[in-house]
Amino acid sequence: MTAQELAQRLEPLFPALDERDRRLSLALYRELAGGAPASLPEEGLKRMRDWPGVYYDAERRVIGFWGLSLAKARHRLRIGEHELFAWCAWDALFLPAVLRRRIEVESTCHGTGEAVRLAVSPTAVESAEPPQLVVSFVVPDAEAVRADVIASFCHYVYFFSSEDAAGAWRGQHREGFLLSLAEAFELGRLLNLRRYGAALTSAG
Repeated sequence: MTAQELAQRLEPLFPALDERDRRLSLALYRELAGGAPASLPEEGLKRMRDWPGVYYDAERRVIGFWGLSLAKARHRLRIGEHELFAWCAWDALFLPAVLRRRIEVESTCHGTGEAVRLAVSPTAVESAEPPQLVVSFVVPDAEAVRADVIASFCHYVYFFSSEDAAGAWRGQHREGFLLSLAEAFELGRLLNLRRYGAALTSAG
């Protein structure tokens, strides 16, 4: 399956965005990247009430949104002076273009526990250690994503230090497959374009 075909399969799993939704989503991402909960006007909260993958604190401020989180998770992100977290390995590869920021990533190989480090800009994976890194992937059911995107998708998408290190995972998850870093980054680029279009460069 090509990155283009995979992007076409993934796009319907997420909420369809009109122009206002695109601006809201990108503004929310970029505010959250500042390292503090993001406050929204009531209109914004109403528009997002049926969106999966949005997490709030007690004051109805957003603390987690479509892969970017203030709460500790497996994948640690350094965005400027701020430390945030990603729910899955792929988040770290598509978020730089959304945020228009370079991100330094610290994680671990899901198979061996080996340290994983990356630097990802909006346009490329700049560096990766170890260099043979791959990303596990699945195409989840749309209803399952709406119910719980983390359990149905993120808990299957990990960094592995090599294809060999992913052997046990592949044996346990026959529906899963591996992407190289370049393939996973390209998938993120294509899906970002399909969902946000020109708003990626014009908003904010």
